[in-house]
Amino acid sequence: MRTFIHFLSARITRRFVPAIFLLGISLTASANVVTFTGSDVGAGPGDPHPNSAAAAANFAAAAALIGPSSTLTFESAPLGVFTSMTVAPGVTVSGVNTRILNSPEFPPNPPLGGFNTTPGGSQFVDMSGGSLTFNFANPTQFFGVYLSGIQLFFFADVVTFSDGTTQTINIPGTTDGSGSLDFVGFTDVGKSISSVTITPGTAQGGDFIGVDDVVYQTPVPEPSSLALMLTGFAGLGTAYRRARAARG
Repeated sequence: MRTFIHFLSARITRRFVPAIFLLGISLTASANVVTFTGSDVGAGPGDPHPNSAAAAANFAAAAALIGPSSTLTFESAPLGVFTSMTVAPGVTVSGVNTRILNSPEFPPNPPLGGFNTTPGGSQFVDMSGGSLTFNFANPTQFFGVYLSGIQLFFFADVVTFSDGTTQTINIPGTTDGSGSLDFVGFTDVGKSISSVTITPGTAQGGDFIGVDDVVYQTPVPEPSSLALMLTGFAGLGTAYRRARAARG
């Protein structure tokens, strides 16, 4: 058993030391919040969206250097109005003027009201102004989201969070009354971010938008938990060999 654990530990060390080294470089180079934004004016469901897609790809590459990620698609969320719900282990969302839809609120012109952005999916969070806050039991160092139906003709749409100080990211878009599909993401290496809020509009009025495909950092097991996992694997291996020997 000791030899088996030593073998697995050596494999894990060889595999993750280079990643830790790369992360060290990122920590040195990225002391501040790094944002990734892209906007495609008039893009609707299934339309090409090169600007937001490029921003999402750049964000994903940067996030991969920090840690593994998970994506919220809302495909299994119950339809209808909600004020608070759990959307993944350790992740809850709370909202004002929020609901889960499976079709655009403005079917003749989805870019004005928001829509699903998950390939093969249908559901998304629909916002009529108000606010939407993602709360993480295990803090994240990055966050990314697709936002549809963005109109900045009357409103200022923002993403806010705190990493010790309040941070605000202005959501890009158009000011001519047409809608856009945007991607907004950020990395904040070394920080523990417990919540992120999306606010489409101001106290005077709100933008109608869709929220989908939210990316955040997946918790990594603590070293002690990893050791227990290795011990458990070793135990399973020993039990399997004994069972085979007993069957003769």
